[in-house]
Amino acid sequence: QSPAGLAACHGCWLLPFLPSFLPSLFSALFNTFPLPKVAFFCSFLLFSRAGSLVAAILATDDDSGINGEITYTVSEDDEDGMFFLNPVTGVFNLTRQPLDRESQSFYSLVVQVHDMAAPPASRYTSTAQVSIILLDVNDSPPSFISPKLTYIPENTPIDTIVFKAQATDPDSGPNSYIEYSLLRPSGNKFSIGTIDGEVRLIGELDREVVSNYTLTVVATDKGQPSLSSSTDVVVIVLDINDNNPLFAQKLYKVEVGENTLTGTDLIQVFAADGDEGTNGQVRYAIVSGDSNSEFRIDSVTGVITVAKPLDREKQPSYALTVQSSDRGSSPRTDTTTVNIILKDVNDYIPTFELSPYSVNVPENLEVLPKVILQVSTFIKQIRVCYAFIYVINTWYFSSEI
Repeated sequence: QSPAGLAACHGCWLLPFLPSFLPSLFSALFNTFPLPKVAFFCSFLLFSRAGSLVAAILATDDDSGINGEITYTVSEDDEDGMFFLNPVTGVFNLTRQPLDRESQSFYSLVVQVHDMAAPPASRYTSTAQVSIILLDVNDSPPSFISPKLTYIPENTPIDTIVFKAQATDPDSGPNSYIEYSLLRPSGNKFSIGTIDGEVRLIGELDREVVSNYTLTVVATDKGQPSLSSSTDVVVIVLDINDNNPLFAQKLYKVEVGENTLTGTDLIQVFAADGDEGTNGQVRYAIVSGDSNSEFRIDSVTGVITVAKPLDREKQPSYALTVQSSDRGSSPRTDTTTVNIILKDVNDYIPTFELSPYSVNVPENLEVLPKVILQVSTFIKQIRVCYAFIYVINTWYFSSEI
């Protein structure tokens, strides 16, 4: 019958060391030699201090004197020197710290016992396999392995997975179970799955308003107490071509002399596009109102210049329609009107139809007043008529168009 409080196992006794949160003590009572080979398993918490009791191997010999004295040795050395076996008592102690279950969680040692009979050749021996298992404590916080930078187009649909946060925890059991959260919601644009770490879009994006977000992701294990770590993930919002190149004014006006030289800059139009890259690069063109190509516009700067000589008498004003276009794959446009008014300059010399004119006037004119001479001239292709009138010793001059 087994002694009270002991559990029988292969002809030996295993004695648990209580309370349960302390290292376990396994004792084996070997009653006869040679002893059967048996295996012992013990476990202890990895935060146990140096010198802590790990296990005790107890063997007995019914002989007396030196024939009954027992010595314990480790026949297969502990390479790391973590444990010390007392050769007299059979007690294993922890020799040094720190222990790291994540580096090595299991140790296997072979303990040999022999009596001290003389001569040594007459000694009885036996061995036992001792397996030491380190119990986990929550000493490692989660560690992130997911990228810290991701990109998303600004027209991404709601509920799209933006990225997946991933963290690992080298602990075991609940100490390694991880839950995720966002420290700052970032304007209610993103949410995260507590278990899967999937970060989803929950609000519409507009790169022209906010071009990037920094999300602080927290990973917390379920140990007692729990440990956590955090990482910042930058979400870059990619541009799409969703803005028109809008003109600063819907109407531009300029007045210039009709004698303005070819190549002279008249006015500059400007359109702004809130997009970036080629989507925000603006080009200009005159699309109507300049059928004779009297003007030219710089496609990049929007400066309008005189391309041909102007003539107010032929065309006194122009209404140019200027179009702005971005360089996106599907270009967006806007238009504006540029009114150009030509100011008159004295650029025509009047010419008479005849030169010279001559007329004979009788000295006895009776009907007065009397038109003596009528001449005409052309000013800018307009005919102007003049008349010389005589009224009683006085000459009058009149004209009409």
